[in-house]
Amino acid sequence: MRPSRRPALKASEIPPQNLNLRDGERQSIVCPDCDTWHPLYRKMIKTHHLDREVRGGRAPRCPGSAWLIDMDISVEQWGEMMLAADSTATGRRSARQHYKPLEQPPTPIYRLADRGPQGTPTLHRLLPLLERARHAVVQHRTACSLCKADGRCAAGRALEVRLAETDASCTIAREQLKHQERRQFDRAAAPNRQSAWAAVLPAVQDADIRRAVAPVPPARPGAPAQAEVPSVPTEPDGIEAYNRRQAELGKQYARKALAALPA
Repeated sequence: MRPSRRPALKASEIPPQNLNLRDGERQSIVCPDCDTWHPLYRKMIKTHHLDREVRGGRAPRCPGSAWLIDMDISVEQWGEMMLAADSTATGRRSARQHYKPLEQPPTPIYRLADRGPQGTPTLHRLLPLLERARHAVVQHRTACSLCKADGRCAAGRALEVRLAETDASCTIAREQLKHQERRQFDRAAAPNRQSAWAAVLPAVQDADIRRAVAPVPPARPGAPAQAEVPSVPTEPDGIEAYNRRQAELGKQYARKALAALPA
């Protein structure tokens, strides 16, 4: 494997976490072009391809293949660089653990929209509740120091959940009201459609009668089948031979049935 024409890459300039020089393990490096681990062969990055699923001459070769690595540091120096990088990363980590709050369970469907005794959405009762819930949330955020500082206390979270439930109930009630109005419109338009069909019914019946009494020309022997004129035979040729053949088949089936009965 010939080395690449690129200038040699110094090991001291490579991040220590992208280089593996441990004793007893195969030396490897993260290719700077494809950002994947590959072994070192004669201080060069082993030839590899960009698409690891495709093998052969048609696979695109990574430009980082056969890149020469200048080992200007020892294994001990590389270990010290690893320890320094690990201590720096540890110093950046926060010792305090932040727990993500649990998500609120979704509101049950039967609580989204309340319905009156006649089955109509009670939107007129939900709108005042929605305004009251919004006013309660705004008033609490103004008085609570924790919520004012972009935090959430237990009472503020409960008020926000109640506001979200009421808003969802209003949305469902609006959709139900629109659906009911659409059904009422369809019922009102149904008589108009029936009268329109009744107006054209005599003309349709007259056309059916004229089509039924119109003469149908005879079909040619080789022509395809036409309406009400079959061009294929409806009975077998040689009805007597057909009846004899059916009788013989019946006798054969009877003999087989008797032979299959136990003695």
